[in-house]
Amino acid sequence: LKKECVDVKKMTTLLSLRVVRGTTKTTSKLSCDNNNINRKIRCGFAMTIQKKKKKKMEEGKRNGVFCVTTTKMMTMMMDKRLVVVTRAHNNNTNNNNKEEEEEQQMLLYKFWEDSERLAILGLWFSLLAVATFVAPKTVGSFDADLIAQLVSSPFQGQVNPLFEALFNSLGVVPMVYACLLVPGGGEKQPKLQPKFFVGASFALGFFALGPYLIARTPVINGVKKSDLGFITKNILESKINALLLTAFSGFLYFWAFSHVFDAAVVSEFVTLLTKQSTLACVSTCDLIVLSLVMKTAIQEDLQRRSSSLSSSASSDVNPLFYLLPVLGPSLYLLTRPELEE
Repeated sequence: LKKECVDVKKMTTLLSLRVVRGTTKTTSKLSCDNNNINRKIRCGFAMTIQKKKKKKMEEGKRNGVFCVTTTKMMTMMMDKRLVVVTRAHNNNTNNNNKEEEEEQQMLLYKFWEDSERLAILGLWFSLLAVATFVAPKTVGSFDADLIAQLVSSPFQGQVNPLFEALFNSLGVVPMVYACLLVPGGGEKQPKLQPKFFVGASFALGFFALGPYLIARTPVINGVKKSDLGFITKNILESKINALLLTAFSGFLYFWAFSHVFDAAVVSEFVTLLTKQSTLACVSTCDLIVLSLVMKTAIQEDLQRRSSSLSSSASSDVNPLFYLLPVLGPSLYLLTRPELEE
């Protein structure tokens, strides 16, 4: 019996162990299965969350790109509108400035408020008084014969050399004034055109040029070489023209100084001025007055060209250019700076 009981106990222990092992295996299998299911569920949930996040990110990017593009478009539109508005504003300001300049140009210069212009006016009346009351009265056709000799046989000694140099200087000085004044004329001087006064000055001298020098409006800004006419650009602004004027002026100085030490020539010139010829007296006074008022024209012309000067260069006029009659202004034309293109 004891043996059988022992066997039975062994059998029960073995069966219990098998049952326990089976349950542990089944529990372990179930736990593994549960863990796998939980992992799958978690992975699926995570995948769905990641997909949703990706969708949201893509939608956010799309919305962001759309917002950026819309903001860029809006800024572009605003910039274009601002550019259009600024251009319109600039055009309006330019038009207003042009209108103001045109209105100012249409008005005559207030020369009575300028002491320098009043001095020129006084010189003009003085020259008129000399021609009317002081100059000797010509007898017969003396002046006409004198002009015929000057034209037919120039620098041949038939006319007094001093007066011949002076008379030919009255052809150089109006040409110099043309080079100084005409670039500042045209549309800049709607009331007074310098070409008419300068053209008349070749025959009448300061009598024709004086009123323009008195009443003209100073033109300093806005003159460019490209705006000039053909003759002004290619002749009056040409250095070749200035060189020819300088060479001829130098020759007139040589012709005059080569005879100035001859007492007979000097006395003949004095009698010609004081007793014989109205033309000689008035021409001499005319050249003196034209040389005296040359500084204002040179100063204005240099200021008109001062923008093309370097910063170290001075815009002051060299006194040699206006103190040396005839030759000095010609030298200025030869050395003056060019206008802006």
